[in-house]
Amino acid sequence: MKIRIAVFIALSSIATSALAASNRISNGLIIHSSGEVAIERQNGRIVRPTSGTLIYPGDTLRTSQNAQLMIQCADLGIKSIAPGENQLNSCLLAKEESKSDCSADLVKCPDRGDDKISWNSAPIPYIISPRRTKLLDSKPILRWNPVAGATSYKLSLRENGAKLNWEMTVSGTEAVYPGEPPLKPGVRYRLIVEANTGASSESPLVEEDTEFGLLEPKQVQGVKDAVGAIDKQVPNESAQKLAISTVYVNTNLIGKAIEILENIQKTGGETPPINRALGDMYLEKLQLVPQAEVYYSKAINTAKLDDIEELTAARYGLGQVHSAMRNNLEAMRYLKLAKDGYQSLGDLPMVEKIGKQLRDLQKREEKK
Repeated sequence: MKIRIAVFIALSSIATSALAASNRISNGLIIHSSGEVAIERQNGRIVRPTSGTLIYPGDTLRTSQNAQLMIQCADLGIKSIAPGENQLNSCLLAKEESKSDCSADLVKCPDRGDDKISWNSAPIPYIISPRRTKLLDSKPILRWNPVAGATSYKLSLRENGAKLNWEMTVSGTEAVYPGEPPLKPGVRYRLIVEANTGASSESPLVEEDTEFGLLEPKQVQGVKDAVGAIDKQVPNESAQKLAISTVYVNTNLIGKAIEILENIQKTGGETPPINRALGDMYLEKLQLVPQAEVYYSKAINTAKLDDIEELTAARYGLGQVHSAMRNNLEAMRYLKLAKDGYQSLGDLPMVEKIGKQLRDLQKREEKK
C-alpha cells in the first residue's frame, strides 16, 4: 500500500468539521514556521500561521529574510518555503471528503449520538479508548470514564459481536490489554466496561458505535514507510509529530493521531489549530463530547483576537458540543458568534448552515 497516494482524509479531519459544508477545501497545512511568515488568502486577507494552520488553493505563502515555512500537502508530501520567498501554494487539490464522514475503513459511520448518552451527568463508564479507530498495537491501552461511587470495573471484549473469552477487573479507569487472546486483523472488537455500581457501557443509553480493529499487515508497513520518510525529511521534532499524525488519520489510526497531537501539547507545542484539530477529532471521529469541549475551549483561549479563522472554527465546534449536551442557550450563543465569523470570512454556505441550526435549536428550546 502506498500511503502517499491515499485519499487524503487527514486534513479534512484536522480541519474544522464546518468545512464539510463550506466551499473551501484545504489541501495542506503548516507543520513548522520560524521568523516572520504569512499566508495571503485568495481574497487578499493576511493570516499569521502557526503549526497546524490550514492552507487552501490560491494561497500565497510569504517568508521574510531569515524565516522559513514547512508545509505538508494533501498527498502527504513535504515542501519547504525558503527565506524571502513569495510562493503560490503548489499542493495538489484535495479530494472532498464524503458528507457522511464515512469511508470503507471506518468501523462504522458516525451518527453523533446526541441522545445516546446524557453527557452532562455522564452516568456510565463510556469508552474513551480504543473506540472508532484502527490500531497498530495488539496490546492497546484501555480507558473509560469514571463512575461516581465505583471502586472497581470489570472489563471484557466483544469479537464480531460475540463475547471473547477474556475478562479483567481493575480499580482504576485504565488498563492494558495483555495480548491474550490475540487480537486479529479484519475483526471488529468492542470494549465493555461494567462498574461495581451496576453502571455499564452497554446500558440502554449507550454507545453501540465504539468498535475498533487492528490495521491489516500491508497497511502497517505502509504507515511505517510513510513515517520513515517524514523522519528523514523533517528535522524539527514537533513538525515530525504533526506530519505523522496526518499519516495516522489517513489510515484511520485516530487514537494514535490524538495521542501524538496531545503529546505535542504536553511538550510545549500547543497552538490554536492543534487544539481545534483535537476538538474536531474527538467530536467528529470519536464522538466524545466532553473531550471535544476541552480542546475547543483551549483553542479559543490560546487564539489571538485577530485569528478569526481559528476562533470561528472553535466557536462552531463548541456550538455543536453544547447542542449535543442539550445546553441550547449556550449552543446558540457560540453558533451566533461562529455565524458572525463565517460572515466576516465570506463563507456563505456556513452562514446558511448555521442559520438553520440556530432555528432548530430555538424550536428545541421553546419545547422545553
